[in-house]
Amino acid sequence: MNLSDFIAHDDVDKKIEIQEAIRQLGHTDRAVLYLWVIGYTQTEIANIFGFSQSKICRILGNLHKSINKPVVVNRNYCEN
Repeated sequence: MNLSDFIAHDDVDKKIEIQEAIRQLGHTDRAVLYLWVIGYTQTEIANIFGFSQSKICRILGNLHKSINKPVVVNRNYCEN
């Protein structure tokens, strides 16, 4: 399974654009995004990487801005 599996199959152009954007991410950003997409909470991701939850929120927020697409799944990227 990869992140592009979460994109509707009928929108091939969007899928290709998002795959390319993901390919350009660094390893940490890509791993954070993948864990978030498959359902890990920010707190769980933070514990895996040894980061604070707020750092994970910033990473996801920056990814959302850099990919500049409706991000892969409909989840609020900042926990409160």
